[in-house]
Formats: sequence, structure tokens, C-alpha cells
Amino acid sequence: MNVDRPGDASFDDCEHVLERVYEFLDNELDAATSDAIRQHLAMCEPCLDRFDTEQAVKALVHRSCGGEAAPSHLRAKIVTQLTVIRKTQ
Repeated sequence: MNVDRPGDASFDDCEHVLERVYEFLDNELDAATSDAIRQHLAMCEPCLDRFDTEQAVKALVHRSCGGEAAPSHLRAKIVTQLTVIRKTQ
């Protein structure tokens, strides 16, 4: 399934929305994809709860790290690990 197309049924699938949550938080998605995720979050309380948690963690890390940017290879490794963890939950 392609989650880049807002009309795609995959946006109704929580797993696909949550896979993109960090890209959404980091404003790395195009406007149409962001709008579709925003709409899903507005209609899906469990996803909104997960989003709120991820947003809080991101804010905490940002405050704790003093604005230092992680190397791209570290970020990729962390995103991969988070994806694995999410899929096992």
C-alpha cells in the first residue's frame, strides 16, 4: 500500500499512519500527506494518544539534548528500531 496518496485506504489503517508519525512531527511530508494524517488523528483516538506520546518524547529529547543534531546514520538506526518495536506491540 502507498501511504503517500491521501485517498488511499491505507490512511484508514492505523499502522500506516503511525509508521509516518515521526516524519509528520518533523514536517518531512508533503502537504497532502500531512493533511491526511492530521485528518486520521482527528478521527482516531488511539492514534491520537500514540501521537501525543511520541510528540512528548520528541519534545523531551529536544530539551535534553540542547538542540544538538544527531548524525543521519544514528537517526536512521533509531527510526528503524522504533519501527521494529511498534510492529511487535
